Amino acid sequence: MHVRNISTISAARKAVNLVLADTELGASPVHYFEPTNLGGLPPTQQESELRAKEDTELGNRTRFATHMCLSSASRALKAGLELISCDVDLPPSERLRVLIEIAASAKAASELAAEAASVLLGHSDPPPDSSFVVSRIKQW
Repeated sequence: MHVRNISTISAARKAVNLVLADTELGASPVHYFEPTNLGGLPPTQQESELRAKEDTELGNRTRFATHMCLSSASRALKAGLELISCDVDLPPSERLRVLIEIAASAKAASELAAEAASVLLGHSDPPPDSSFVVSRIKQW
C-alpha cells in the first residue's frame, strides 16, 4: 500500500483521538433529579418533568454511544494500520502472533460498536458513575 494511504489512515485516527480527547463524550452520565412532589404538580408540569427525564436519558444514551463509536473507529483504524504495516517477511509463526494481536484490536473495535448499538436500542443502559455532570438547571 502506498505511504500516502498509511499517512491518511494515521491522520484519520489522530483526528478521531483528538475529538475524543477534546470532548466530554466519555463524561459521567447526567443524573435526572425528579421532584419529590411530582404527583402534586399540575399536569402540564408533570408532563414537562417526564419529558425532561426522557430527554436526559436519551442525551446520556447518545453521548455514550457517540463516545463508543468514536473509540471503535480509533481501534479499527489502529488495526488497519497494523495490518498495512505487517511485515510479510516475518517467519510464519511470528507473523501469526502479530495477526492474532491485530485480531484482538479488531475484535475490541467490534465490541465497542456493539455496546454502542445496544445502548442506542435500549437493550442496555450507559454505565452509571458516582460523579455527575450538571447539564440543565431548571428554575420554577
